Amino acid sequence: MDASNQIQKLGQQEYRRKNYHAALNFFDSVISTEKQLDVSVLDCRAATYEKLGDLHAALKDGRRMISGYKTDCAGYLRTGKILQLLDKDSVALGIYKYGLRKKCGPSRAKDPLTVLPLEIAQMIMSFLDFRHIVSLTRVSRSWRDYLKSTPRLWANLDFSKAKANISRSAVQKYILFSGRTVARLTTQQSINLQHVVTQCKNLEHLQIGGGYSNASLIKAISIARNLTCLLLPSRCETSLDCISQILGVCTNLARAEFHSVTSTPSIVPKWQGDMSRLRTLVVKVTSDQGSKPLFDPLMLKIPEIRELSLAGWKSRTAIPPASGLAMSRLVKLQLSDFKGDVSPLALSSLRTLDLDTCMNIIHAFSNHANQSDLRTDGIAELSLSCASALDLHCLVWLVGPNFDGLKKLHLPQCIEITDTCLRTIISMGIIDHVIDLDLSGPRLSDHLVQLLAFRAFRLERIKVASTPITGVGVKALVTKPGSKLQYLDITDCSHVSSDAIAFARHLKGLTLKCGQEKFYGKKKKVRYE
Repeated sequence: MDASNQIQKLGQQEYRRKNYHAALNFFDSVISTEKQLDVSVLDCRAATYEKLGDLHAALKDGRRMISGYKTDCAGYLRTGKILQLLDKDSVALGIYKYGLRKKCGPSRAKDPLTVLPLEIAQMIMSFLDFRHIVSLTRVSRSWRDYLKSTPRLWANLDFSKAKANISRSAVQKYILFSGRTVARLTTQQSINLQHVVTQCKNLEHLQIGGGYSNASLIKAISIARNLTCLLLPSRCETSLDCISQILGVCTNLARAEFHSVTSTPSIVPKWQGDMSRLRTLVVKVTSDQGSKPLFDPLMLKIPEIRELSLAGWKSRTAIPPASGLAMSRLVKLQLSDFKGDVSPLALSSLRTLDLDTCMNIIHAFSNHANQSDLRTDGIAELSLSCASALDLHCLVWLVGPNFDGLKKLHLPQCIEITDTCLRTIISMGIIDHVIDLDLSGPRLSDHLVQLLAFRAFRLERIKVASTPITGVGVKALVTKPGSKLQYLDITDCSHVSSDAIAFARHLKGLTLKCGQEKFYGKKKKVRYE
């Protein structure tokens, strides 16, 4: 038994080091040799299976724990957790109930609401998701009455995970439970929005799916005067004129996101109203009928903006405007398919810059980089996708003099960043403190990856998709002493062998994304592991 305990401790040490495959071997050794097992060994092996992604094997161990140790709660807790990971919440709830009966017994079973002070019970329940709170109403009549009489638990109506259709009566019921004090509403389904905002005067956060006309959106949202956050995902298509009316009416908005916007050249939006409270704005134009909308009129209406994300726009003047204090506090700028310019003035305050297919801006940056009187203060997160005009001099100018502050660097498909440029970038120490790195493209080699692994000692996420690296490069990244790497993307890296993939995923416990596109005649087959 002492030898088995030692082997089990070795397995637990390997588990803490994230060497899950090695830990599994130790636990298997104990289980196969001992006739009278301790429940902790099965629990450790189930936890290891869970980390390796083999949930069915973990579930098998959990059930073995229950059958062999009926009065020990570990088996019920482990099995219930695995069932929840398998999206079998109702079965997990049944396991928990069964465990309570076996563990506590009828004579010792107590209702938490009769033991705990109601303030503590309410504090515990406030950490639950909305769908779990709804499930608790089915426990007993006393629980339902308590939950109905606690409006704070119903202030956040989150229907985003609802599988069945949400009826109007159900929405009305939860609004009444909250005492009409709902502050947040999230739904992917179409509901009677005007009815909800009329009932809930304190609504501050609204996230809705599709199924609404522009007129109904304007009418409903204009009633929600206290709204500070409005999120319309890609499923909810709106027009640019609709957005201009919403922003003009909802003067308390601090965050507004519109991810699917259509622009009609014949309808020019009128940007009116007070938008000075707006701090975050996302407007992605997905259909412009051949003519991009003009950003200049809106730019002057959002002087206090901190985070700005635009797609499919154009601008005649640089962002931010040269005169005045408009947008002087901008810290995050994301532009995609944008025709315009970004002033070097913006770079003095920016911490995050993300440009996707913005060739004219990269050309302008290259010109600014050649002027010795202009200098950036340093950017913490820099993403430049498909920037064909980006060169080493411009990149160093954008990063700024303090390389220590750069935490994220994405340079996918930047063809001007050659093998020599990459070698210089690594040797200069630009990526020494980077946590998230993307160097997807055909120029990365095993030798550069080995050099990168040696210098980038804080790296946690890296993407090297569509590169000619082999298993040598992969193993260099994951075997570096003191490595903090957690995520590796090697999609379309056809030279990486399956043993290197297994080594990174199972022995080192990395989250790994890999795949290969294969063509068979006119058909394309995509394989992901």
